[in-house]
Amino acid sequence: MSSETIYARVPTAMKEAIDTYATERGTKLTSAVVDLLGRGLEAVADEKSINDLLANLARTTAEKADVEAELVTARAQLATLSTFADRAGQRVGTCPSCSKPITGADLFAVTRCPACKQPLTELLAPKAGAVSTLDQREMLLLVGALGAVLAIAYLSTKK
Repeated sequence: MSSETIYARVPTAMKEAIDTYATERGTKLTSAVVDLLGRGLEAVADEKSINDLLANLARTTAEKADVEAELVTARAQLATLSTFADRAGQRVGTCPSCSKPITGADLFAVTRCPACKQPLTELLAPKAGAVSTLDQREMLLLVGALGAVLAIAYLSTKK
């Protein structure tokens, strides 16, 4: 390996630090200067790479925060859907035709009595003077859960 000579004036404190560095490593002053210059040049060359890594880390951290927020939202939506599913399975009244119990799912999804297969639409809009066989409290809870599900569906289309 060929070598070149560089003449440079350095501050006294730097010269003393280089002397100390050489003494601690048991090398000559020239070897210490070459080692330190090499390390310095390598650090400068790696600086862009380090900045790229830091930018990538910042971007990844932001993406992670977004994914965590989406996870929290998804968990809340799942809890709401689970509540609705539980409510839909609850007994909300009896069939006006056969007096068998009906659930929210029978009323809103199937729209027929599971026992006699008669339509349940008149339970939702009873005729004047007709006696309702719906449990109003259970019905209101089911409608509230249905409203939450509809709100989730609407909000998910806005993303």
